[in-house]
Amino acid sequence: MAQQIHNDALLREELAWLELDALIARSGRNVAYLAGMTFPGTLGRLQDFTYAPRATLIVWPAAGEPTLIASAIAAGLADQRSWIEDIRIFREYVESPFALAARVLHDDNLGRGRIGVERRELGADHWAELQAALPDAELVDCTDMLEGVRNIKTPTELERLQTAIEIQDEAHLHVFGTARAGDTERVLHARMVGRMLANGAESAHGMLQASTTPVTYGGEGDAPIQPGVAVRTDYVCYVEGYAANLSRMAVMGPATTSQTERYGQLRDVHRATIDAVLRPGVSAEEVYNFGRAKLAEARSATVAGLIGHSIGVWWHQEEPMLVPGETRTLKPGMVVCLEPILDGFWHLQDEILITDGDPVLLSTMFDTSQLFEMG
Repeated sequence: MAQQIHNDALLREELAWLELDALIARSGRNVAYLAGMTFPGTLGRLQDFTYAPRATLIVWPAAGEPTLIASAIAAGLADQRSWIEDIRIFREYVESPFALAARVLHDDNLGRGRIGVERRELGADHWAELQAALPDAELVDCTDMLEGVRNIKTPTELERLQTAIEIQDEAHLHVFGTARAGDTERVLHARMVGRMLANGAESAHGMLQASTTPVTYGGEGDAPIQPGVAVRTDYVCYVEGYAANLSRMAVMGPATTSQTERYGQLRDVHRATIDAVLRPGVSAEEVYNFGRAKLAEARSATVAGLIGHSIGVWWHQEEPMLVPGETRTLKPGMVVCLEPILDGFWHLQDEILITDGDPVLLSTMFDTSQLFEMG
């Protein structure tokens, strides 16, 4: 059975602040976070589809114990992996999890209460169904509130994130260290994913791109990586639902002067951003603007629409995103993935813990001070 590791004290504070009698969690990230369970493979994909008839829900009262609502196909998983004792099962395609959630609230005399709902995670049909099933309730969007609670990591969450980070960095060191001229993107990508799984990751996905490949995130090809070709990565691996998202650079054989200089400029942008603006109270937009300005100073040919994101359970991109217009601020306990990209190719991504003082770099196993030379 899973541990109860979520930030319960902060969740209770937010429920009281918003004067919520209960909430209904629907998204994969919040169900996994609150229930302490993961959904491998197909069940995870179903949890991400807003119209999925097999969605797992949580009814979480402000007072009392929560209820986990799972489809028959996920019943064994829920019983094995969640700490929640009250598990209600529905028959997918025959019964609705939203109707069952409404019944749970009515049975607990909360059918007329103020209920938080992940409004942005519900399709139009399910939203209408929930409104019809709870005609006397006040339904309030609590999506942002749950994002904020998940942002502030508990010690156990940080341990899982750290384990995932170390699994992935070891895989980078192993694959880059054993790569030889003539290996292809496809071969190195397969080794990366296989190494992360062998190291203990539950699942892994991502991208490995050679500098000779013109299309980013277009899949790994069979062209050989010859001396002088640079490689970038962007991988995610999960440990008990918690993600590591890192990007590393390497070159086959000795790096050219130009490659060394360009990588050094990227590294300097990355480190300057960490040192200057990854502090409590700084808005996500301010982080983006600082990084964008530094990339402009480095004469980057392109500037991406984001320079990073938060990270945690279920998925590798949490709010707040480090993007223009995002006014939410950094807070102690957040973990941020900072990923400036230079010229649309040179890519460095690390995970950093925001503290009351200086930020703490969590991904330290791989030496990013210089470009890794393979072969």
